[in-house]
Amino acid sequence: MNQDRFHYCLDQLKRFDHDRYLAVLLTPVNHRAALAALYAFDVEMTRIPTTVSEPMLADIRFQWWRDTLTSMTPVGDPGHEIAAAISDTFFDLGIAPGDLLPLLDIRARDLAEEPFAKLTDCVEYQRQIAALHLRFACRITGEVLSAPTFETATTHQLVYGLINQVRRLPHDAASSQLFLPLDLMRDHDIDPHDLFQGLPKQGFDRAIDEILGHAEELMSEAGDLDLRSHAALVPVLLPTILRSLYIKKLQTPGFDLFHHSSEIPAFRRQLRYLRVRWSKQFQG
Repeated sequence: MNQDRFHYCLDQLKRFDHDRYLAVLLTPVNHRAALAALYAFDVEMTRIPTTVSEPMLADIRFQWWRDTLTSMTPVGDPGHEIAAAISDTFFDLGIAPGDLLPLLDIRARDLAEEPFAKLTDCVEYQRQIAALHLRFACRITGEVLSAPTFETATTHQLVYGLINQVRRLPHDAASSQLFLPLDLMRDHDIDPHDLFQGLPKQGFDRAIDEILGHAEELMSEAGDLDLRSHAALVPVLLPTILRSLYIKKLQTPGFDLFHHSSEIPAFRRQLRYLRVRWSKQFQG
């Protein structure tokens, strides 16, 4: 990959998905560029709904990406650094850029005016994203997982995604986007306008505790993940080991998600990464 494009992807990850940025730095060099392009693309899709002034503009940007991915060739210039990074890496791996369309379409769901109806809908949304990420990672690294291992790894990733969805609630609410499911808002008497104004009431904390509790249940059911036979996928799963740190932070007495940072210092995340990179085992 052109180094300028690679560094652009890394910069996007450093700014908007720091956990994966740190994981990419620990990825073997022969897989690093393609994974950076994949993750930068996902960051771009995630940011579209919250960086436009009206939904129609987001629709236009998503359509541009659909057209670009389906018409991309190994020698053309797609006119965007991330798209060019995808072209530079995916074709060499025998992956058609158009294969990314399902991930784009799932992310475009974020434009929906109505929140998810139920918590289980949020989980299914994260499961679909996690499975797509893992399939692409397997194609990039050449790893082949058994069905049970793939399912366990998908659950580890979806739980991490669910926790990140919680952490992003203030950012999304500031753009009038709301991913707190309707059943939890009803059960805990949450007015979405309070969240849009950055003034959550007591029921909000109970709803977050319910989401985090469900995340822990999913992890308990999934169990441990042993990747000693699939070492190339270890960096892909590294962010998932941070879930306990984030849950502990979010459940700290007095913690206010709308006014306190949910970030974990980089050195603590890196230490966890290095331990698991060596053991290649992920606890459920």
